[in-house]
Amino acid sequence: MSAVDRALAPPRGPLRPFRFPPVHRRRLANGVNLLVAEMHSFPVVTVDVVFDAGGLTENREHAGVAAITTALLESGAGEMDADEIAERVDGLGISLDSGVSWDTGQSGFTCLRARLEPAFGVLADILRRPTFPEREVERARDERMATIQQRRGTPSTLADEAESRWVFAPGSSFGRPLGGLLRTVAEVSRDAVAAFHAARYRPAGATLVAAGDVTADEVQALAERWFGDWEGAPDPVAPADVRPRLDRTTIIVVDRPGSVQSEIRVGHVGIERAAPDYFAVSVLNAILGGTFSSRMNLNLRERLGYTYGASSSFASRRQPGLFTMSTAVQTEVTAHSVSEMLREMRELQHEPVTGAELDDARNFLAGVFPLGLQTTDGVASKLSTIVTYGLPDDYYDGYRDGLLSVTAAEVQEAARRRLWPDRAAVVIVGDAEKIRGELEALDVGPVQVVGAEEMEA
Repeated sequence: MSAVDRALAPPRGPLRPFRFPPVHRRRLANGVNLLVAEMHSFPVVTVDVVFDAGGLTENREHAGVAAITTALLESGAGEMDADEIAERVDGLGISLDSGVSWDTGQSGFTCLRARLEPAFGVLADILRRPTFPEREVERARDERMATIQQRRGTPSTLADEAESRWVFAPGSSFGRPLGGLLRTVAEVSRDAVAAFHAARYRPAGATLVAAGDVTADEVQALAERWFGDWEGAPDPVAPADVRPRLDRTTIIVVDRPGSVQSEIRVGHVGIERAAPDYFAVSVLNAILGGTFSSRMNLNLRERLGYTYGASSSFASRRQPGLFTMSTAVQTEVTAHSVSEMLREMRELQHEPVTGAELDDARNFLAGVFPLGLQTTDGVASKLSTIVTYGLPDDYYDGYRDGLLSVTAAEVQEAARRRLWPDRAAVVIVGDAEKIRGELEALDVGPVQVVGAEEMEA
């Protein structure tokens, strides 16, 4: 048996060849767009219908109604109640899936090709004829409020909520959780859910995406049958206010007396999904905190031993979303961890990345890209991304080349433009009495201490 040196990483293999399936576009007379990717290797098909019904389309008084509406689509439709829908779905062997983001609401299914036509019928029922039974609305509302309370009792999710609140300008939709606040969810009634569905789940401008063992002609015929006589258009959506809340770096401590750890978030306004420097920003993020061998992890975890893990991410939407760096450390090293996180941002702006860092980041991102496209569900998700963010139909053909062509100079330029160490919201959930003095001594900005009740203000 040959000896294995476990101190060395295994050699990197070549990138596996990959080609995104061609995208076929059609359009129904009522305004429903169709995007189809034919994949005939297995007799499986995924279909999703994407609506302009995300969190940005709900009014402030009923924030959370978009998520509740989506969650209730399978609770009753036409003459069927929730149990009858479940029995029909089980009998057909199809998998229903619904979800909501800031930009869209969507619902769809994955099924065997042989069950495609009846599966279309189920989807048409829940999208066009949902009944939203009163008891189901009450259940969904109560569950949502319990989830909010539970998240606020958990330091990591409380830190996430507080960070968004201090990154975006007061009143911005992006400053609150996508699922709403306690006081707004409490106002979500059956009438509010039905009104939201009637206003936002409309065919004009909606997109039906399909991926799998089906042709564009077959999808068009089925879409015409089940959705062709549907009429109506949603109102235009006002853009979100994406102005930053802070004009200088500010530390906000959400006080949790007795905490032995501090949850740290460093964040600011990030980028939109269709940003021209998206690939450079993706590589930047991989180097900073997007991989296990990132600078943040090697510093805070491996060198200093402060944490089990540290990461960064850009949540890109139609409009600029949140950039965040996150970690959890012991209380006594909170201030030093904050200073190191801000230093990492500045260092990436002023010191070129090494060739090894650049190669590792580019190859990692290019290597993992096809992993999410091995199922019809994964390809349908990419079709939804093309539609939602206005990307070209051949966008994913050049995706890996786009990542692999990013240069060190482009990463540094992106860091200078997209990282804001002097205008960041530093949010810490921890014991304010123990950490406030050292945080003030950092002299990176004012220090505010707030309570968790601020999230509802």
